[in-house]
Amino acid sequence: MEAVAKLNNYPTSPRKMRLLADLIRGMEVDKALGVLQFNPKHPAVPLFKLLKSAINNWEQKNTDAKVEDANLVVKTIMVDGGRVIRRMRPAPQGRGYRIRKRSNHVTLVVDTKVDKLDKEKKVLDRKEEPVEAAVGAISKKPRTRRASTKKDSTITTQKETSK
Repeated sequence: MEAVAKLNNYPTSPRKMRLLADLIRGMEVDKALGVLQFNPKHPAVPLFKLLKSAINNWEQKNTDAKVEDANLVVKTIMVDGGRVIRRMRPAPQGRGYRIRKRSNHVTLVVDTKVDKLDKEKKVLDRKEEPVEAAVGAISKKPRTRRASTKKDSTITTQKETSK
């Protein structure tokens, strides 16, 4: 069962946060925590806290299971743009340049790791459905082939040439 944690309106640009999100996407939770803990980029701290929050949310949902035994994985992590605060900066000749102070929203989903064997079983179960209905739906009409050349503008079919 998966658990979700969200961080809204964190005041850093989405581009900077996506660099860290791409690092931990698909990683096991223990490795992702280690990567974020020792990463020098400033958005690593709130992302570390968000990941710990997602793990805690998973524990709340699954009271009978332990995190160490569950093989938790960062299933999905999305970084979207948040609100933009606009400021003015003085520029030459009495003009003003607009500065956009960006923020972002981060959504992190943590789930248990699914074995490849389980996935293959599900795929095989779907393939065992009868295929005869699909084969019967194909029409048995003979196709006619058109032969044309640039010099001759007449079009003849295969049936006409066989007569």
